[in-house]
Amino acid sequence: MRLSAKMLKNVVDINHWQHSAQAFVSEGQPNEIYIQLIDLDWSTKDSPEQSAAFPQFPVRYMSQADSIEVKATFLSINDDEEFEVTASQAFSDDKSIWKFELTASQIPNAGNLQITVSETTGGNTVDKSFVIQNGLSVDLLNRGGC
Repeated sequence: MRLSAKMLKNVVDINHWQHSAQAFVSEGQPNEIYIQLIDLDWSTKDSPEQSAAFPQFPVRYMSQADSIEVKATFLSINDDEEFEVTASQAFSDDKSIWKFELTASQIPNAGNLQITVSETTGGNTVDKSFVIQNGLSVDLLNRGGC
């Protein structure tokens, strides 16, 4: 199975949110980043991210594992500036939506995120990884310049 994710914006509750090309974060303040896991193997009508019934919406991935953990590595050209954040399940009724909470000191330096989904069933853990390219837009307030 091939997994990917869509960025979400304007997340209010389980039924009120929008897909977005990017998540927007600001330097110097806490940020929340929401993603929705999608199953690329079930989203194959017109493109890898479309469902047959509603082409504008991908098929969300709802894990059936005993436990699931989602982590994001915020990539950077400088390895010392990369960091990892573990997501929390945003809504108990929807295992496809996950939230990453960044502190004010956690500032992404690039737009790419490497997502790792770890699913455990019967004591066996399977890791699935993928990259969300250009998933972030970072508003840097005090980086260089005169």
